[in-house]
Amino acid sequence: MISLNYILLCGQFFLLLTVMLLQCMEGIHSQNSTTAESASVPPGLGSTVLPFSEQPPETVKFEMPTENESSPDPYEYRPPSPVVQCDYLPEEFIYCQDPVDHAGNHSAFLEMGHGCVGWGGQTVKDVNHTEVICTALDGIECAGPREFFRGNVPCIKYTGHYFITTLLYSFFLGCFGVDRFCLGHTGTAVGKLLTLGGLGIWWFVDLILLITGGLMPSDYSNWCTYY
Repeated sequence: MISLNYILLCGQFFLLLTVMLLQCMEGIHSQNSTTAESASVPPGLGSTVLPFSEQPPETVKFEMPTENESSPDPYEYRPPSPVVQCDYLPEEFIYCQDPVDHAGNHSAFLEMGHGCVGWGGQTVKDVNHTEVICTALDGIECAGPREFFRGNVPCIKYTGHYFITTLLYSFFLGCFGVDRFCLGHTGTAVGKLLTLGGLGIWWFVDLILLITGGLMPSDYSNWCTYY
């Protein structure tokens, strides 16, 4: 009869042989997988791909706009950095100049590329828009040029003319041309004064024009609003 020790010894031998066979098969499978991945990567890109968290941050290069275009001053901006670009700063961190007044000179507008040729407007589609020069405030850290353009600024200005005040002048003192004097139309105001409001006809016409928006300040400014 076969002894119990012999049976246990044979079982341990077969168990050890099975473990060694499994390890050999696992090594062959790992080698085949590595070879397949290497073959799928195009030549020149390398076979090692770092995870996203270990990849170096992307570096984007910009060029600062200078008057001399032949010698641009490049700078680097790293998107993961907490420092944002200067032209992305909110309005409370920048100072913007007033729009340039070209006083109707369209050639000057084409030469400069920004500014207001005409001012004012009663509706949104009647108002011109332009870019203005903005500068980051002192003490604010940002990437890129600290002076930049910011667009879509309406060509509107206020010079202290109030609609209600002018309407009252026109109703009570319009026959003496006080409304046109206040709006800056001095020439027609003198004529209205000398004719006593055109014997009432001019007074009535100006009152209608003022209500409908046909009579505005001579400097093309908008009415100031009450708050």
